[in-house]
Amino acid sequence: MGRVKANGAKRVGRPDRAQMDVFLDELAASSNVAASARAAGVSANAMYRERRRNTALSKRWHEALCEGYARLEAELLSEALVAPNGNVKEATLKSRAQKYRLGLSLLAAHRAAVRGGAPAGAGATGGAGDAKARLAVKLRAMQARVREERASGADDDGNDGF
Repeated sequence: MGRVKANGAKRVGRPDRAQMDVFLDELAASSNVAASARAAGVSANAMYRERRRNTALSKRWHEALCEGYARLEAELLSEALVAPNGNVKEATLKSRAQKYRLGLSLLAAHRAAVRGGAPAGAGATGGAGDAKARLAVKLRAMQARVREERASGADDDGNDGF
């Protein structure tokens, strides 16, 4: 499988087409390079080397990573918007909201770094920035609806856990 270097260390060969396809499928699902490489049976380092050599792979990698970020963001938003049922303490709600805000912020920063742009809120413009602005408007509208629903007897401090 691998060749042995002069110093006795085993050299990992280049990933084959099937391994690259598995890697990209996993990357699109998770945005996790290391886990995707493991699923494909190759090292993450081998995949990074191949990405530098292979412009077609680099383009597909970028597309898969963007798809993975979109999926993760949608999952986080979906979870964040689930109204708690039962008697949930305020501290629990605030902690939950903080986790989702942090997750979304980290995704936005990492996505911007991968795309070579500025992180969200740092003056990003163009198509991606416009889409993000539209999403922010929709999210604020959903938050307002949640506040209205909770205002029917709850003590509203204006945070609503968001």
